[in-house]
Amino acid sequence: MGDLPERFCYVYSCDLDVNVQLKIGTLEGKRDRPGYKQLVNDPLLRFSGACKDSCSDLYVTCQVYADGKPLTLPVRTAYKAFSTRWNWNEWLTLPVKYSDLPRNALACFTIWDIYGPRNAIPVGGTTMPLFGKHGTFRQGMHDLKVWPDLEADGHVGSTTPGKIDGSKDEMSRLAKV
Repeated sequence: MGDLPERFCYVYSCDLDVNVQLKIGTLEGKRDRPGYKQLVNDPLLRFSGACKDSCSDLYVTCQVYADGKPLTLPVRTAYKAFSTRWNWNEWLTLPVKYSDLPRNALACFTIWDIYGPRNAIPVGGTTMPLFGKHGTFRQGMHDLKVWPDLEADGHVGSTTPGKIDGSKDEMSRLAKV
């Protein structure tokens, strides 16, 4: 570690002519099972992943929004059979270049479960700005809140924010330590 440069070098995103890549990691938590009344009202729900004892076969879609409008088509993770936990560990290449991203671009993630033939239902969604408050592209690992049973909302003032201002729960406090 002796020869570290004394200054940081930055590259303007307008000069990057490569597609944006995001890595989908893991989903933690438990899904609520549907109640008896829900199963009676919707018999197909019995065959969805919400009724499985093990981890159901979920997939994630990602779509980039800006100013409440989609900039890209959604991109999804490949099929993966899960046993004990939802761990994708998969890179998604988005159909947009860094140079084409506006500063207010949002990455909208929706987690889906299979629901009958050719149908899917949202398990949850979350939204994350791609650029931080100083205009730099976000890097590293991010723990995002997933809003149950909702698709990700890419509108200004999203109803599915990944980070909640002033979160005072124990996990967010420990993550900062």
